[in-house]
Amino acid sequence: MDEFAAHGHEVYVVCSIEKRFGQATNLTEANGIKVLHVQTGNITSNPNLISKGLALLQLQSAFIHAIERYFNELTFDLVIYSTPPIQYNRVIRFLKRKSDAATFLLLKDIFPQNAIDIGLLSKWNPIAWHFRRQEKVTYKLSDRIGCMSPANEKYLLAHNSFLIPGKVSVCPNSLKDRGALTEHDRIRIRSEIRKKYSIKESDLLLTYGGNLGVPQGLSFLLEILKAYKDHQHLKFFIVGEGTWFDRIEKFITDGNYRLVIIQKRVSPGEFKDILVASDIGLIFLNPRFTIPNFPSRLTSCIETGLPVIACTDDISDVGDVIEEAGCGYKIISGNMKQFDLVIHEIIESPDSLKQKSVNARALFESSYTTQVSYSVIMNNQTK
Repeated sequence: MDEFAAHGHEVYVVCSIEKRFGQATNLTEANGIKVLHVQTGNITSNPNLISKGLALLQLQSAFIHAIERYFNELTFDLVIYSTPPIQYNRVIRFLKRKSDAATFLLLKDIFPQNAIDIGLLSKWNPIAWHFRRQEKVTYKLSDRIGCMSPANEKYLLAHNSFLIPGKVSVCPNSLKDRGALTEHDRIRIRSEIRKKYSIKESDLLLTYGGNLGVPQGLSFLLEILKAYKDHQHLKFFIVGEGTWFDRIEKFITDGNYRLVIIQKRVSPGEFKDILVASDIGLIFLNPRFTIPNFPSRLTSCIETGLPVIACTDDISDVGDVIEEAGCGYKIISGNMKQFDLVIHEIIESPDSLKQKSVNARALFESSYTTQVSYSVIMNNQTK
């Protein structure tokens, strides 16, 4: 949205603020962008599926009511929205009728199939059928759909015959390009972070940051930690929240895993510095997925020039993307032998990471900046 504002567009944002944060619906302004925070039920970090489901069902009414209250006199040319959740179709229809706006869906996740794949929903469950119907409505209401990767685009067209190819394109997560770090700053940040967390310069630091839950298939992460427990020059940094956090923390504490640092949360600035101080970024996906998920954490890693090991299912193309760009390794989740071979290769040829770092940054600049996303959206906004 900052990118749109920088190009002279008048930008309004509507987003949820969950009840657990204790704030009512409110309107603020930042960098010339008006931001309407709509109080909703608790959706994220909510292990109670019934409560989470009810919050999702009530989401649309809360959004429409807030838009009518705060933006009633406005009309919009373009409406951009993302999934998850898919519960926006009433809001989209409302805005299309109100403003005759073009609509662009940023498809971050394919729901409910992702929940069915990992056992959170049965495909025979009426709730799953309901969400699938809502998914189709959302796709039909959207004038254009931006997918996370080529495999995402291919899957979406193959499983939704009513979609025409011209309606779907690739528009992945992106970040503002603030320029590559100088070598002096990179060395300084690396030294400061490693000193703060007692990590030796000679240690190979592997960092995972993001959600810690069932979709990530983190039993493989625990298997990796166990396999390298006695390694003298390997360190793991885990940053994130989710339903698996307590389990992972207990595993580390009970097993006295001194090679692991785990934090529930750090500031965005410090997390970026941790990535700068790292040697390898880690990505995990549950191997049961039949849909080509594309983890958003890749963008944060390659922005800092961090090579990546992607431990995923054999459907996702995130590993293919980084291998084709020469900035990482693709591993099928659960294949410990394959992971071990990669670690040995890195230890035996540490200089190989330098070129992979250059390639990671090049991939970010060519495909994952907000300027790229802006161009994709603006070139595909005709209804």
